[in-house]
Amino acid sequence: MHAKQIGEYLNASPGGDRLTSHAACLIALRRVLAEALPEPLQRSCAIANYKQGKVIFLADNSAVAARLRLLAPSLMQLLGQRGLDVTGMKVDVQPDARRRTQPLEEKSLLLSSSACGALARAAESLPDGALRQAVDALARRGNRR
Repeated sequence: MHAKQIGEYLNASPGGDRLTSHAACLIALRRVLAEALPEPLQRSCAIANYKQGKVIFLADNSAVAARLRLLAPSLMQLLGQRGLDVTGMKVDVQPDARRRTQPLEEKSLLLSSSACGALARAAESLPDGALRQAVDALARRGNRR
């Protein structure tokens, strides 16, 4: 028995064809706009959706939103030339929208040697269990700098 591709499941489910065509349209929009927009502007905005012929952008701030609104006529013309049916553009400001979708960096714990020693002593005084293990792990992790 072979593993099925995700596309096979989507095509077999009711409404799956709409989902795949919508996803393909969003991908096509993103590709065209990645070519058309300058690099700083690409990093400061994202395509949120496409519905009823309207492309919906999320901009990190009002300056980016204003720039996108100025570029809207030429972007719509370019999208039309590439065969995408775009009748309008909407730009919403949502600060740090792209950053929230990226994984957060793991924060490092910096403890002094006296704090690590105090945690180790506290772990020794606790009865065996989850709390003791957690305090002990914290003390050991703080020692690694």
